[in-house]
Amino acid sequence: MTASELKLYLLEKIIETTDIDLLLRIKSLLEENNYAVSEESLAEVNEPALKYEKNIRIFTPEEQRKIDQALREYENGECISDEEAQREIQAWLED
Repeated sequence: MTASELKLYLLEKIIETTDIDLLLRIKSLLEENNYAVSEESLAEVNEPALKYEKNIRIFTPEEQRKIDQALREYENGECISDEEAQREIQAWLED
C-alpha cells in the first residue's frame, strides 16, 4: 500500500464515520504525532484493506433504531445512574 493509497483509505473511513469520539481521537493523534510517515513504516502496511473490514459490526435497522432511541433518552436526561439501578435491582430482589 502506497502512502497515497493509505491516505485515500483513511479519508474514506473518516468521511463514513459518525463516531465523534473516534474522530476526536484521530484529531488528537494527528496533533500529538505531527510527523511524516517513513517508507519503512509504509512497507509494514501492505495487507489488503478488507482484512480490517471483516470484523466490523453492521447493526440491523431495528438495532440502530434502539441505539438511536437510547442516545436520545440519554441526551434528554431520561436515564438513571448505575448506582441507582443497582439499588433498584437489589430492592426488587429483596421483595
